Amino acid sequence: MVMATTHSERVSCVEEAIEWIGQEHTKTRQHRQNRGEDALTTDIITDMKAMGFEASHDKDYGGHGDIVVECRDQFLWIGEAKIHNSYDWLFKGFQQLDTRYSTGLPGQEDGGLIIFCRGPRADEVMKTWTEHLKEQRPDVEINLVEGQPLMRRSQHVHSATGRLFKVKHIPISLYFEPKDKQPRKPRAKRASVKKRIAA
Repeated sequence: MVMATTHSERVSCVEEAIEWIGQEHTKTRQHRQNRGEDALTTDIITDMKAMGFEASHDKDYGGHGDIVVECRDQFLWIGEAKIHNSYDWLFKGFQQLDTRYSTGLPGQEDGGLIIFCRGPRADEVMKTWTEHLKEQRPDVEINLVEGQPLMRRSQHVHSATGRLFKVKHIPISLYFEPKDKQPRKPRAKRASVKKRIAA
């Protein structure tokens, strides 16, 4: 991030950091089952700060955005994080990001929607989320991301500035339902010693 000289380079730095953190959190998902949205988001913020980002939680820019990353040249990237429990809940997060937190100004026209997936099949979640967003916001163009089949990119005209506002939709899979601790079927009872002796 320190060496980045263009807006696109800075956006790439932020996205790559969050994606790497998401992969690490997926590896330790068994320890994240009882953590709420704020706690999961704070984990990301803490990791980003450790990586050298100027990142904060609940900064009051149009409201309290979940992840705010700032840098020189008026760079501002805002992310909204939601635990997926319904597609309307995800849509609320998108609307907050778009119409409340983002400015749409030069150097501030990118953001992210981080989706914590506690259920199975993150691929199906993202497919349905894409369809739901298209239905609710026909003005939003949504595309697959090459080499990242679970992720999506969207863009639309920002209502405040008329500039394109771009959002990367980043799922973090926290599904954890191990089958190795399922109750075992009862073993057939062994024949008694007396029956074995009699035989």
